[in-house]
Amino acid sequence: MKILLTAFIYSLSINLFSQCMDNESDFKKYFIENSANLDPIEGIWSISWTGRVYDIYGNLLARDKSPQSTQEIIIRNGNEFISCPNKTTSSSPIFKSTFQRTAADGIYIYSKLFYSTSETAKANATLNKGLLEYSYELPEKYKKIGSPNPRLTGKVIYDEQWIKLFPSEADLRSNRKSTGSGFAISSNGIVVTNYHVVENAKSIKIKGANLDFNKAYNAKILISDKHNDLALIQIDDSEFNSLKAIPYTIKTTLAGIGENVFVLGYPLTATMGDEIKLTNGIVSSKTGFQGDITSYQVSAPVQPGNSGGPLFDSQGNLIGIINSKHLGAENVSYAVKSNYLMNLIELLPVTPKLQVLNSLTGKNLTDQVELVKNFVYLIEVN
Repeated sequence: MKILLTAFIYSLSINLFSQCMDNESDFKKYFIENSANLDPIEGIWSISWTGRVYDIYGNLLARDKSPQSTQEIIIRNGNEFISCPNKTTSSSPIFKSTFQRTAADGIYIYSKLFYSTSETAKANATLNKGLLEYSYELPEKYKKIGSPNPRLTGKVIYDEQWIKLFPSEADLRSNRKSTGSGFAISSNGIVVTNYHVVENAKSIKIKGANLDFNKAYNAKILISDKHNDLALIQIDDSEFNSLKAIPYTIKTTLAGIGENVFVLGYPLTATMGDEIKLTNGIVSSKTGFQGDITSYQVSAPVQPGNSGGPLFDSQGNLIGIINSKHLGAENVSYAVKSNYLMNLIELLPVTPKLQVLNSLTGKNLTDQVELVKNFVYLIEVN
């Protein structure tokens, strides 16, 4: 009976991994460079399987295991994830394996299309912390190809277990690119953002100066305030000259409850794009989460990527720096009050020349945004 199972196993074990292996370094580079947008199922996997052959009465005829028998690469292909993508080779593939997401986290629909018979085996695949598991029954026509006596053969079932080899969470953490927002306060390129945006940064890039996203300027941290989640960074790039005059001023007196405010920034750039985004609302409270006196609560909606962006009042005065949102409530956002920013600025060895005349006062919101958007930047951190 072992010979019977071996026939099935041999026919199923031929795949396209040798082609993928030729470009393994390219796949690794892709996974790292796209770490922020990877689905958990994407990566390089090692596969073990158990095969079970039953007779027509449901009795087990043969069983065999193959630990770590082969490796596969799973990568996004449109709306699905394909295992070991087909490339032009001298040999023809035996099957095509794909995974599709479902509404349930960690559950995928697995499909294996057998080219020789045009049959498809399907299964529910479960992914849990780098372990992918599923079982499928071999289609009827394809089963007969490997069976020496199809009349005596019932179900043929394969239990597969995939263990993720790359990228590990450590690989992603060490190379993950994150984004936030920031805004200039001086013509020599000093930019405000959140501490958590640049925390543990290996490199910092600033994009969007004069709305040019093709140029990324290198930047360095000047000073930071972890307690109040603030950081001052400066463009440190030989190709940078200077910025135009900052059109807004920093207001240190408290804003009133009900005051109109607006937020600018670069949320969720992977799906929402690089165009600057505007949201507006009111000051809902003079204190933040759990009564934090260092923050405002505002009703302007924010998303990941808004962190470090400016909060302006209706006259175009900077009154805060967006740093968080309430995940359990709708349109509840928080911003560090601008007087804490002024405290940090005063700690710089050389105090920058800040704008004292506000060019936004008296203008409508559309005109204010037009003037401000050249000074609000996308921050990329590795």
